[in-house]
Amino acid sequence: MTKWLTRIALLPLFVISLMADDWQFQSVFYDYQLPRNDGFGIHGTVVAPDGNIWVAMHGPIAGDTLFVDDGAGGVDTVSVRPIHVFTPAGAHASFSPIRFAGGDTLTYSGKGMCLDVDGNIIYATNKLYRFNSQTGEMMNSFDVAYDAAGSMSSLTAPSVDQDGNVYVSWVAGASRPVVKVSADFSSQSTVSAAGINYNRATLVTPDANRIFLGSTWNGVGVTVLESNALGTAYDSVDTYGNVMVADTTSSGADTTVQVNLWVEALGWNLGVLWAGETDPAWSSHPLAGSWVGIDPNTGAMIDTLGIGQSVTPDDDASALAATGVTCNPRGLGSSADGLTLYVGDFSTNVIQVWTNADPVTVAIDEKGNAPIVAEGYALYQAFPNPFNPSTSIKYEVGRTGNAKMEIFNLKGQLVRTLVNEWHFNGEHEIVWNGRDNSGMRVPSGTYIYRLSSVDVTFSKRVTLLK
Repeated sequence: MTKWLTRIALLPLFVISLMADDWQFQSVFYDYQLPRNDGFGIHGTVVAPDGNIWVAMHGPIAGDTLFVDDGAGGVDTVSVRPIHVFTPAGAHASFSPIRFAGGDTLTYSGKGMCLDVDGNIIYATNKLYRFNSQTGEMMNSFDVAYDAAGSMSSLTAPSVDQDGNVYVSWVAGASRPVVKVSADFSSQSTVSAAGINYNRATLVTPDANRIFLGSTWNGVGVTVLESNALGTAYDSVDTYGNVMVADTTSSGADTTVQVNLWVEALGWNLGVLWAGETDPAWSSHPLAGSWVGIDPNTGAMIDTLGIGQSVTPDDDASALAATGVTCNPRGLGSSADGLTLYVGDFSTNVIQVWTNADPVTVAIDEKGNAPIVAEGYALYQAFPNPFNPSTSIKYEVGRTGNAKMEIFNLKGQLVRTLVNEWHFNGEHEIVWNGRDNSGMRVPSGTYIYRLSSVDVTFSKRVTLLK
């Protein structure tokens, strides 16, 4: 946990820099030049530490077959679902495409991929694989079963915590669990008895305190699971992706519409939780087909990327993608600095390059008791926690100047400004009595307290019980 705290502490966090730039479409990195066909398409995009771009494919690509002995003197044609690995220049790496994983031929569709803590590739089909990102060699594999009988089926896109454990669930996983596979691929444990609706992605915070499940049907959005104290079980605590946005399709001025996201993919970039919204033909609202950046602490929409537009088999998918059109997001690969994104789309079968010199950044709210510390600043866990009727918040300011302490609810709404004034450097302490800015008692629940100054912004959580 200390490693993660050190890494996030210097990021501006929570409600983000108002001067952040928009994402700009730069170019098409790779075009498979395939028409839309819901039987195949890009299903995962990851940037490896050496800059190579790894791509998972769902379904067979035309012409990618193997000929094998059928045991009767003839041959059988076997369609494969290879992993493609491209250099930054857009050429296949020396070991690409990858058609075999150890003793397995990759005939099962790719469902997604992510980096592990060492920069290698975790790849999901109906089982999990780990590949060496520099050589393409398979390092581990694991049969992930959803019941005691050992049944296997399509997995969601996977995710890893800072200790290397892999979290995954199942497509159509309403009755199937969310599981954690150990970092060495030797065992699995159930962390939630069931997923949600039609899962596509499972995304864990580095500290493993929260899991986000993306579901693509019926506007379920992103379900937030929160761990118990031991990290052995998770309960559903919230749903993200139900937001009000400007309705650009309406003729009325300043019209807004309720958006319920249908999430095809999830990914991290600079602490922002990115959700790939499904095809506008399946979910018709202003965000359909685009990527939506969500504050993982509050569920607030804080960024967007792409020009959402449905693409049919008769459309020129290549030409549309070359103008920044996104239709059916399935992969979000980030450069090491987070300023470049490689965006894979299932329906255009194009990987686009998007850049931003000053993107929105968020530090994921740390719910542990350890203080967040950076550059002489520190934010400590409120005590007592839980509390009733009041709690004390201790913090340190590293440079003389203005600093403020604010309380937010989990929707990101400001509840109380405890202090907003000039501070001398050093230790400070303030008491919150559980009241809002109007003096009214706030409801029981979890709240986020935020310390911010010109240098840093930190946040932690505290719970009021009545």
